[in-house]
Amino acid sequence: MEKEDKSDEFLGKFNECEQRFKAIFSLTSAATKIIDPNLTIIEVNDAFVDLMGYERSEICGTKIMEYACEEYKDAWKELQQAMWLHGKPDFKIDVCLKRKDGTLVWVHITTILFTDSGNKYAYTVLDDFTYLKDFEESQKRLNMSLEYSKMAVWELDLDSGKLIHTGDLANILGRSEEGGDLQKSDLIDCFIDGGNQALAELINSVSQTGHLEFSGRVVTSGVDSKWVNLHAKLGEGPTQSKVLMGTAKDISAEKQADRYKDDFISIASHELKTPVTVLSGTLQLMERIYPRENPRLSKLIDQANQSMKKINELIGDLLNASKMNEGQLHLQMRNFNISQAVEECCSQIDREGKHRIIVEGDTALDLYADSDRIQQVIVNFVNNAIKYAPDARDIRIRATDAGEKIRVAVIDSGPGIDEEKSLHLFDRYYRVDSEGSQYSGLGLGLYISSEIIKKHKGEIGVESKPGVGSEFWFTIPK
Repeated sequence: MEKEDKSDEFLGKFNECEQRFKAIFSLTSAATKIIDPNLTIIEVNDAFVDLMGYERSEICGTKIMEYACEEYKDAWKELQQAMWLHGKPDFKIDVCLKRKDGTLVWVHITTILFTDSGNKYAYTVLDDFTYLKDFEESQKRLNMSLEYSKMAVWELDLDSGKLIHTGDLANILGRSEEGGDLQKSDLIDCFIDGGNQALAELINSVSQTGHLEFSGRVVTSGVDSKWVNLHAKLGEGPTQSKVLMGTAKDISAEKQADRYKDDFISIASHELKTPVTVLSGTLQLMERIYPRENPRLSKLIDQANQSMKKINELIGDLLNASKMNEGQLHLQMRNFNISQAVEECCSQIDREGKHRIIVEGDTALDLYADSDRIQQVIVNFVNNAIKYAPDARDIRIRATDAGEKIRVAVIDSGPGIDEEKSLHLFDRYYRVDSEGSQYSGLGLGLYISSEIIKKHKGEIGVESKPGVGSEFWFTIPK
């Protein structure tokens, strides 16, 4: 009687264990199957059905090898034979399977041999890592693109100073690839000619600006150097730390091309200066010799003077741009009244009276800056307003006290500029074309203005809405 009780107890526990196994097999989130020695699929769980895209009835009774990609069948068969014929207890392999819809799925396979009622079966778990495979392929393509573009991607943790990077960042920065992990200090210290200090200041202020744009020279080997551009935006890391995510690019070729172009422009501008001066003097002499009673001749002389003025302005812009590129922009700092400076520089801009220049805001504000250069910026802003908003009658110049700095803005009610174009307005040689209209000029005025304001350690920008108007502004520290 006692033996029968123990037998019933054992049978009950066995049935209970079998039920638990079936429940775990059915409900587990990992794709799972059971096969026999013929590699025929006997049972699958719901996760396997979801993974392969077939109905359960379509899968059970089929051979597992029917779903394997051709290039993985031989290696898989060898492991199966080692298990079924030579008693290998388990094996692992990564394979690619074909789903019902024709797409491919990558899986880590773990197969364990077990015996039930004297019969051998294999229990297999399939772990889907297709997302990782796709990521690896994307990473491979990205690294290839970065290699050919001489660019690298990097991420700087501002809290820990750790620098994570892909691509050829070490080579771009002129550092040895065997130097180990890079830190924030490594990124900063590789720049020369004061670039390290400038980059450190930009990184320290990135919490306020939200982005970083920097170009500087790094030493490659010995006395050789190259130009590197860093572009990054502020983001949040996985632990809520502040991180800079950006790119590094070797721009030496672009800098060399700019250098050749600047050299040519500088030489050409200086060579043009002499004949233009002679022509200007000749026109002034003609004005004195020929009487104003001859209207036709007077008109021709006026037109020639206007054209000569434009040529002088273009040559001046070219020479100014060359000076700025060579770091030869020198400031003569002094205190002056901003309202008076505006009246001085704008009095001769609109001789025909088509526009009305209105000075508003705090007219008593004094500014410590280079008066001539600041007036040059204001004139550029006003000339742009006249050029691109010819139908706008009023052009307002507003000066305001903005705490630790003074803000000056030139406001028009013209057609406005869309956001994509406004991002490039302060680039060299960039010109806006509005509705197919081409405007005269070299696209240097706003670039020169930007460099002047940067030299004053100020900021410059534009706020514009199509159909409403534009506001070009700059700020100068007090």
